[in-house]
Amino acid sequence: MSPAALALVLVSVCMHAGWNVLGKRNAPSLGAFALAYGAGGAVMLPLVWLGPPLAALPSAFWGWLALSGLCQMLYMGGLAWAYARGEVSVLYPIARALPVVLVPLVSIALLGSRVLDIWDGIGMALVVAGALCLPLSHPEARRFATYITPAMGYALLAAVGTVGYSLIDKQALGLMQGAGHSGLTAGAVFMVLQAVVTLTWAMPLLVLLPAERRRLPALRQHGLVMLVGTGLMMTSTYGLVLIAMALTDEVSYIVALRQLSIPVGVLMGVLWLKEPASRAKTLGTLIMLGGLLLVAL
Repeated sequence: MSPAALALVLVSVCMHAGWNVLGKRNAPSLGAFALAYGAGGAVMLPLVWLGPPLAALPSAFWGWLALSGLCQMLYMGGLAWAYARGEVSVLYPIARALPVVLVPLVSIALLGSRVLDIWDGIGMALVVAGALCLPLSHPEARRFATYITPAMGYALLAAVGTVGYSLIDKQALGLMQGAGHSGLTAGAVFMVLQAVVTLTWAMPLLVLLPAERRRLPALRQHGLVMLVGTGLMMTSTYGLVLIAMALTDEVSYIVALRQLSIPVGVLMGVLWLKEPASRAKTLGTLIMLGGLLLVAL
């Protein structure tokens, strides 16, 4: 892998973990994440003029885009509502890693994708085992009820949202490339459009949900610079990965390196947010990371 590709992936890893920790620190809510994401998309709006015009895209693309934005909104809502009720160093790895298990299973069930091999199965089992260790961070957390909490439920919602947009984005990007886009221009244009559509889906919930309405005035305290900065981190992480993929043929290594965001997120939660460290948290993170590397490679 070229040094440039490696550097881009590592920056992406830190940015992804960073915006999650920033979101937890700044009173997490769907409004905060969706407005930041929309602000980042607005700043990058000129990218939509890359490649063929939007009018050249087939009608099916716009349906996939709408579904992708809905899944992104569920992902952001799940993350925000989970972080409001629990620790980033527990919930971020779960929301980040479980889609690695769920996406292949859904692909096989619905899309007829390839059958998993033994190493995929072992890796997925390790991911699940590591995820089960993470909530056992406190000495009193030794019961089944530890896993049946609102925070865990919302983390699972975020993981389901990730599965949805991951499978949908592949279909949408394929249609864009069929219309004349390169991989890079398709990724750049799509991430901007997705940010706008995600905010569009979120707006009704921000009005209808009382908890979200109450949090909206607090967003002004963080300022426009923080909002736009967080949004640029959210929109840029995937764009950096797309560029890295264009710079190297070793795509599997890029997929594996992206999973470094999990230990980075745990470390940021422990060191920056002063969340408690524990053997269970360390062991669960290491087991999960090992499983992810097996699946990715």
